[in-house]
Amino acid sequence: MLLALAVLPLHGARQNDRTRVRLNGDGTSWLVKATIDGQACGNLLLDTGASYCVIAPGVVRALGLPATGRFATVETANGPVRAPLVRLPSLELDGATTVHDVDAIVHDAGPGLGGVLGLNLLNRYRYAVDPQRHLLELE
Repeated sequence: MLLALAVLPLHGARQNDRTRVRLNGDGTSWLVKATIDGQACGNLLLDTGASYCVIAPGVVRALGLPATGRFATVETANGPVRAPLVRLPSLELDGATTVHDVDAIVHDAGPGLGGVLGLNLLNRYRYAVDPQRHLLELE
């Protein structure tokens, strides 16, 4: 698999339905530049342990994303919190690929983060993280 990664061009490459998304970070955490519905969003933390994507309330307000009327329970350091869900019409990952109709929990993601990239998006693909090349491969 690493040999196949080595021959693909670096940014936004597609080969045999594989897309490579550039990751920013130092190996202790990885960030993906994201655009929601054609508007800038910021950095999403890649979290393969998060069941859902998360979008910060400020991003939701700035983009005018409507609530779905559905809720999810988020486990926080202070206990469980009920949070609304929004549907992201499109979520572009670093210009490499666009995913449509992604549900996201509206909740603070942490300082400087627009949100979290979770498993409800990642599990649409076979995915791998290449920490040496700072890449997320989606197939």
